[in-house]
Amino acid sequence: MKAEIQNAELAQYELLISYLKIFLITASRLKTEQLEEMKSVPDSKEPVILQSLKDAIELNFKTKHSAGNYAELLNISPKALAKLSKNYFNKTLTDLISERIIIEAKRELYLTNKTVKEIAYELGYDDEHYFSRFFKTNADVSPQIYRETVGFGKMDA
Repeated sequence: MKAEIQNAELAQYELLISYLKIFLITASRLKTEQLEEMKSVPDSKEPVILQSLKDAIELNFKTKHSAGNYAELLNISPKALAKLSKNYFNKTLTDLISERIIIEAKRELYLTNKTVKEIAYELGYDDEHYFSRFFKTNADVSPQIYRETVGFGKMDA
């Protein structure tokens, strides 16, 4: 990829996108393998509540967007859950929730031709403009630009 960036020739952009997709697919496969390995070896260092938190986020990220929602689900104070999250994941609870929403949004933008409004609604946002600002804040690019450069819209070109 580095050599291609320095080599400004015909179809450079398309080739770089292809390399990036290959890289992302390979990284996803490695991550999946690592997750499978981690499941087979129980992690005694991570409190059970954090595994419950990860499960709760996975099940509810489309409808519950606030840290307080998850604290209530897990019957723990928001402050205690925030402290655990920060200590073990080095991320705030809000960051974990936002991360999961962005992963799903990117997946939808990449793999489908759904409108940003449809994706926003599926992810629990009634206002597509609010969702677009949220996406841009967390992904550093607007949903439309993400789709045009990486997603479904690029495949049509």
